[in-house]
Amino acid sequence: MQGLGGFIFLVHSIIDGCDGELARLKFQESRWGGVLDFWIDNVVHVAIFGCMALGWYYEAQDPLTLILGAVAIVATIFTATFIYWHVMRPVTGDGPLFKSALRDPTERFSKLVNQISGRDFIYLVLILSVFGKASWFLVMTAVADTVKDAALTAYRRLAKLKVPAGAMYRTDIGKRLAKQLP
Repeated sequence: MQGLGGFIFLVHSIIDGCDGELARLKFQESRWGGVLDFWIDNVVHVAIFGCMALGWYYEAQDPLTLILGAVAIVATIFTATFIYWHVMRPVTGDGPLFKSALRDPTERFSKLVNQISGRDFIYLVLILSVFGKASWFLVMTAVADTVKDAALTAYRRLAKLKVPAGAMYRTDIGKRLAKQLP
């Protein structure tokens, strides 16, 4: 049954990617479409993590499974809100709203966050589901997303406190911070 769920999730991801590609091919991208796609994707992820937690709970009858599911859901909502608030919302004009979890996709930390946040996790869900181990993914998500959220928050606060206005997302942020440290 887990394998079927993983396969359905993969098919959903493929179909979901088509609407954005069609909009780009037809030059019909819109801010509203980008925001709607972003939030619907995150609602789907919340539903998937909730279903994984419930399925694992019914199998194991351990309340810890529901706690892990809740942590994964809250971390997903936090990450989506962070990205919307700090990356997508400030974008004005036409063009894509979201290419990177942070504004400077060339920065090392931003590259790491983007790799962790990409769609490739769906393949891991499928593989683990085929072997009846989808619960492993839920544990990894609960831990990794919480750590990622803490890192994003720390990064944002550090950047806000230490870097002069207008230079917050430049690639030389490390050099600027190093000069300001005692």
